[in-house]
Amino acid sequence: MDIVCLKCGDVGFKEAIVFCSKCQSYALHRYCLDGPVIFIDDVIWFCEDCEPKPIALYSLDQSTLLSSKTTNSANLANNAIQSRRKLKYCIKRPKKSNQRHKKKIGEKQKKEKVNSGLVAKTKVLLSDSSCLPELEHPQCSISHRQENESKNECGPVPTDATNSNVDAQPIAEPIWRGNLFFCNEAIVTVNGLQAHLSSLASLKVLTEARLFPEVLCADLLPRSVVWPNSFKNEGPTNQNIALYFFGSEKIFDKLVDDIIRKEVAIRVGTKNAVLLIFPSTLLPIQHQKFQTKYYLWGVFRKKSNFT
Repeated sequence: MDIVCLKCGDVGFKEAIVFCSKCQSYALHRYCLDGPVIFIDDVIWFCEDCEPKPIALYSLDQSTLLSSKTTNSANLANNAIQSRRKLKYCIKRPKKSNQRHKKKIGEKQKKEKVNSGLVAKTKVLLSDSSCLPELEHPQCSISHRQENESKNECGPVPTDATNSNVDAQPIAEPIWRGNLFFCNEAIVTVNGLQAHLSSLASLKVLTEARLFPEVLCADLLPRSVVWPNSFKNEGPTNQNIALYFFGSEKIFDKLVDDIIRKEVAIRVGTKNAVLLIFPSTLLPIQHQKFQTKYYLWGVFRKKSNFT
């Protein structure tokens, strides 16, 4: 039986599931826990029933200690009764919770059966290269007119309508590891980059990211040239993110600082689309840092306007 997160009520990504460190009966996704998301190290987490309760300490005078001796036996008996009741409650509660989870899983499976035909057609279209424009890798130089036309083809990352109120998080396991080669910057290479899928990324994003070569040929362009029209009114949110980019501390931090300071963006031509990469400072303030540091994020645009 699939494990369901108690907070979001979904199976989500199994590799992100964390069980209660004490009873092992409850489970949450790592990205559903409060605080910064930890993907590599072990997480110590207690469910509501198992969370240690703070014990208040009081200074007792001699008379209080003497009077307490007369009630020790009665208190011990009461504590034993309460402990047995609590144990029964803790045993019954997971059973009820599991019944609710089974009901949710059953309802979700019914919906998946209804949409299975649509998903199968989508996979066939993605696997068939004839359904996508067959274009060469973008050259290192491109006219200003083509850049202005390409802006209108960029849109937000496709997401499921049911996740419209859920914050995106980077998936722990990288979808790509490799290097960036800037052909318009006097042969500059940035090594040791990692791309992580957003937890709200679509199937098309997953398919395209798996086709990345080890070395991505990139261009540094003014941000205003490639900034999507859909971001001009309200600006992007973390739900627009398709990929999160991280890297080794010194090299990656310098790259992020340069992109922020120079107000530029990275454009990468992938197999079936164009990837635009921006700094996290353009996101709402609550999403600008991951583990106290700025990072890079990317969105995809159709490649039909490029030759």
